[in-house]
Amino acid sequence: MSVIFKAKLKSAKTAVAEKDYDYAYDLCHDLLELDADNYNVHILLGVSCQHMSKWSEGERVYQRAMEMPKANILAWQGICALYDSSKEPEKYEQALGALRQRYMDDGNQEKAWETMHKIIEQREASGDQRRLVRTLRELTRTGQFHNLLEAAGTDPAPPTEYELLARMYEIESALDERTIVGEISKRKTRLGAGPISKVRQEVRKEVFGESGLLETLEQQILLCTGSNKTEEVQKLKERYFEALVDRVDVMEQVQKQKVVDRLQQIARDLASCDRCAAAFEFLIETTDARDGGVRLADLADRYIDKFSNGRLQQAVQAWSALEKGEASDSVADAAREGAQKATDSPFAHVQAVRAALRSRQYQATVDAAIAARQAVQQFQDKFGSDLGHMQRALDMGAAEAYLRIGAEHASDAEHLYRKCVEADDDDTEAKLGLGLAMCTLGSTDEGQKMLERLIEADPKNHLALGGLGAARMDAGDAQSAVDYLQQAVDIEPGHAAHHARLGSAYWQLGGQWRSDRQYAYTSWLRAARLDAGIAEVFSGLGLWYQQYGNDTERAKKCLAKCMALDNTNGVAGAALADMYLAEGSDDLCEALLVRATDTSYGLRWAWRRLGFLWLRQGRGEQAVAAFQSALSGDRGDARCWEGLCEAYQSIGRMHTSVKVAQRVVELEPQGVAGYWLCAQTSMRARCVEDALRYFAQAAERVDGAAAEALWGRALGAGRAECLIACAEKWHAEGLIGRVAEAGNDALAAALALLEEDPAQTTHLLWSIVHAACIWLLRVQALFEDHPGLIAAITVGGLAEQARQTQINSSIPGFLAQTLRTAAEETQTYEPYGGHVQQLLELAALAAQRRIVTAPTTGLASAAWVDLGHAYYEHSTRLRSVALLDDAELQDESVGHARQPLLEAAADCAAAAIRLESDSARAHTLQGVVAAQRRQAALAQHAFIMATRHAPQSGIPWADLGFLYLQHSDAELANKAFSRAQMLDPGLVAGWLGQALVAEKLDSTECAELFEACVLLDGVSSAAADFGYAAHIWKATVTRAESHNTAQPRSEQSRLALAIYAARRLVARTEDICGAAHHLLGMLLELNGEYDAAAIAYSAAWTRVERGGSREWTALVSLGRAQCSAALYEDSVKTYAQAEELQPADAETAQRLFAAMGCGLALFFAGCLEESLQRFELALALSDAGDQRAFVAVVVAQVLWALGADEHRALARQHLLDAMADRPTVPGLAALFAIGLLLDDVDLVAAARTELLCQSPADAALHSTARLESCLAVLRNDHPAARRALARALHCEPSDASLWLLLADFETLLARPASAATAAAAALALVRQASRGHHSWAAAPPRALLNSASLRVLVSALEIESRALAASGAAPSAVRSAARRAVIYQPWAEDTWTCLAL
Repeated sequence: MSVIFKAKLKSAKTAVAEKDYDYAYDLCHDLLELDADNYNVHILLGVSCQHMSKWSEGERVYQRAMEMPKANILAWQGICALYDSSKEPEKYEQALGALRQRYMDDGNQEKAWETMHKIIEQREASGDQRRLVRTLRELTRTGQFHNLLEAAGTDPAPPTEYELLARMYEIESALDERTIVGEISKRKTRLGAGPISKVRQEVRKEVFGESGLLETLEQQILLCTGSNKTEEVQKLKERYFEALVDRVDVMEQVQKQKVVDRLQQIARDLASCDRCAAAFEFLIETTDARDGGVRLADLADRYIDKFSNGRLQQAVQAWSALEKGEASDSVADAAREGAQKATDSPFAHVQAVRAALRSRQYQATVDAAIAARQAVQQFQDKFGSDLGHMQRALDMGAAEAYLRIGAEHASDAEHLYRKCVEADDDDTEAKLGLGLAMCTLGSTDEGQKMLERLIEADPKNHLALGGLGAARMDAGDAQSAVDYLQQAVDIEPGHAAHHARLGSAYWQLGGQWRSDRQYAYTSWLRAARLDAGIAEVFSGLGLWYQQYGNDTERAKKCLAKCMALDNTNGVAGAALADMYLAEGSDDLCEALLVRATDTSYGLRWAWRRLGFLWLRQGRGEQAVAAFQSALSGDRGDARCWEGLCEAYQSIGRMHTSVKVAQRVVELEPQGVAGYWLCAQTSMRARCVEDALRYFAQAAERVDGAAAEALWGRALGAGRAECLIACAEKWHAEGLIGRVAEAGNDALAAALALLEEDPAQTTHLLWSIVHAACIWLLRVQALFEDHPGLIAAITVGGLAEQARQTQINSSIPGFLAQTLRTAAEETQTYEPYGGHVQQLLELAALAAQRRIVTAPTTGLASAAWVDLGHAYYEHSTRLRSVALLDDAELQDESVGHARQPLLEAAADCAAAAIRLESDSARAHTLQGVVAAQRRQAALAQHAFIMATRHAPQSGIPWADLGFLYLQHSDAELANKAFSRAQMLDPGLVAGWLGQALVAEKLDSTECAELFEACVLLDGVSSAAADFGYAAHIWKATVTRAESHNTAQPRSEQSRLALAIYAARRLVARTEDICGAAHHLLGMLLELNGEYDAAAIAYSAAWTRVERGGSREWTALVSLGRAQCSAALYEDSVKTYAQAEELQPADAETAQRLFAAMGCGLALFFAGCLEESLQRFELALALSDAGDQRAFVAVVVAQVLWALGADEHRALARQHLLDAMADRPTVPGLAALFAIGLLLDDVDLVAAARTELLCQSPADAALHSTARLESCLAVLRNDHPAARRALARALHCEPSDASLWLLLADFETLLARPASAATAAAAALALVRQASRGHHSWAAAPPRALLNSASLRVLVSALEIESRALAASGAAPSAVRSAARRAVIYQPWAEDTWTCLAL
């Protein structure tokens, strides 16, 4: 080594010492150039690089130094310092490990421990607890660095091995718990993670697999064993035991048995020191009481003494009590609470089963056994051990409970007993139970043979003898049962169950064996003395005291004792409940039955009686639930179904009650009660026609005098009442004939009942008579044409029966006088004689009898109100009871004659109010009658009183609104109607009133309001139908006058609905003046149904007053409809008849249209000269506007039709003059046609130019195209015809009529395919134009389009069907088009001929 090298080396060392690292760094590099392998230079350079943050270079330098032969500890220390400064923990730890090994190789234990301590600190700082534990484990006696703990004189000093293990336990226990919680929270949200239980199990298995906690505890125990740390050893064993129990479920199956053995060993050690409740509990769970009973008893006693708050404390106490023979409800409750406290303990669940069985809580036994099986299975899965002894205890206990509950669960018992026998063929107790279960199931021979084999094996087996006796008793062999049971009693006289069964066998024998005290009674008494806990004994004693002992109190006490022991005993429970009901103790009966059902849900006898009890108390919802529970056990109990039906009725579920009643009929198809119930239920559900059918079926099944006496009157009265309900329904549907038939049948039924037994007169019977009279009066218009509809003999007979009671003797004087006055007033009403007078008289008499027989003042008042309504409604001569119906439609000619009926109605209303001043119906009737009598103040007062007495009813408010509207106060009327709608949105009168107010105010909502009345549940009034139909007719005519033929579907549907309303109006009203039929005819005309319109006009003409202007109007309308229906001859005759009746003061417009109509009829009938005369008259009557221009066109057409040259020239000149004054599309089109026919080019050009300038443009274009194409066809120039239509379609492609012309042209040319295409285009355009938002189902008729679009649509369909047929298309396509044509216009004959194609 040179002097220079040494000098520089010394300078480098000085620079490092003085922290001049840059200079030292340069010197070191210079030195390395002189000696690249100098170890000291490398160390100095490494130090310089460390402080100059040249980490990579420093690392290379130190690594090169460590590889040198002269390397010493400085290199390892330097690289550790470098890594520490560079903050590279991984490399720092590796370097520390190498340094530690270097120290150990050098034998320097102190430095090695200091380095080890730095490693531990580094692991702590990194937060990797698992690596820290592994590092600490290296210091234990099983680790390679254990000798470092013996280093002395170091700072810090090394810990002891015990301290080290304690620290490791703390770290690992906390780490395991924290890791499990964190991993579960992460994994449970992943897709496909599965249930949380699965995630938890997987995480625990992974964490416990990595954990060394068990090893740490084992080392701690080993370290402390043999020392004087006995207390510490026990604590450590407790921890180890708990850790093993916590981890055993995630271990492999092959490991579990070893772990369980280890657990038992540790548990015994801990138990020997009376430590650790968990150890005791594990031993208790795994000890078989059959083999280790003494050991289990010792464990139980010590556990009870040492661990008063232990998890199994209650369960162990219950086991001890059961082992001592104690059996009570308190023991069962304690065992049940113990099972609830320790839900995962098989032992606790088994004790709950045993205690419930011992205390005869059989359903609770079964429930506890079901819960226990899950706990046993979970314990076996967790520890991998077999708990066969517990499984047997559960199966045997549940099987016995199943047998005790009843025969319906015998199959469950048989399955469990057989399972026990298969597990142990020597189990005689299981074989005994199996034999009994088989006998109960019906396998009597096999079961008895099994019991006999048990007796053969052991003749003294009293249990088998008793079981065989019970089996024989169940099989009906009571005598053999007595013999076997007597043997059992002789062998074991202290067995109470044998005595109990012997008593039951004697009871089954009957006769003296039952009644004589020394047999059944004595046996039961002995059983009671031996064991006061057998419910069967007290049940038998109670029945004996009830039937033979004549001691009701003792009977109740015995039966109550039986129910206290076993409140599921059906025999005792039913007998005791019936006794409670008989003495009126409903509360005791309910408490008894509720306790029974709470104990076992399947007690049908209890639910059945509860249902009838709650039904009688008016608790419908509860009764329904009770009957449903009862029927779940026996679906064939007809009486129970009857109770359920009544319960549903009590809560308003009528349709459901009908279905239930039908079930009764299915169970008893030949019985009367089921059909009676169906009939009554159907009536309450408003299914009156079904009820009528059921009454007839019930009557067919009444066979014999006894049945007739029982059911005859009830069925007759019920059927009569049903007929009244049918009359109401049929009247609403417009079936007037059926109403009359139902009324007559009801009167006949009432007369038959009265003649059968006049003494049995009831309020209901006379109510039926009164209602029948009312409905017959409402349809009295039929009597005039069909007098046979009223059975005069029946009416007379009922009147005679009613007269048998004197008025003065039965009702107060003022009411009797009111009846006489009403009768006298109605007798003076001459317009209604004959049958009507008889019905009015009978209605009055029936009301009198109702008043006489009314059980309450309210019913008497209702009778007066009904009689008053009869007088009032008949005075209106309309079906509706709405006030304004009569006000709008009344005829002045009958106003004076109606007064007697109105006065009688007013008297009836006053009488009803005197009887019941708060009757809203009576005040409403008074108000309606007063309004008709023009007593506005009284009417207003009466309606206001009605609103006060019926604040939730909308009827008084609606009547008040009609009163205000009658007096032209629209504002008050609107408020009243609004209130009526708010109270009852389904009230027709409210909507009708709003509609009339809107009509009066000319509101846009008028149509919607009238429509709501018409569509409201089919109960619209006559005024609503008339108002809606008239309003729609006016709206449609107004639209037509504005030349706007395109209608949205909503208005098209309203036209059809208006026709429906008008049809319903004429079906429900008399239409004395013919106004309804006339309105129907006008609507049918608008819809293109001309034949039907002619029929309606004819009906209107027959109803109008003869010789007046109405008759002339009706005839003119009839002639117009007949002409449109192509009935030209009839139309001419009708117009001729109308001309004779034409009034002198008829308006000019009316005379004009009459003349025009007559002229058209004559023209089409071929009478051209007469037609010309009528049109000339019309021309003279027309004004100078559009009317004159239109008539001029018609006159010119008739002149041209006459055919002479002078006529045609006159027609041409006439049109030229008329069009010069006022050009119109029809006139110009006629001139265009005349010019074409005369080859007058100038006329054609002028007419065409002027025509295309007219409005509406589509009509002008259509006329031009049609005329040009027709002329081309006449000249056989088909291309020219097509060009004319093509030009028109090019200008107006959305005109369906032009496409229809093209279709006609193509059909004429025998080109079916093109015709079908053009017709399809016309169809598409019409459908698109008629598309709207209104429902097609809103109106019953199928014709939903106006006549303009309807004609195009039907014509297109006809052309399409004919074209398809001519082109050889598929028959289905032809039929489809033809059927659609018929659907749209079923009244047109042409459409039906399409179907023949």
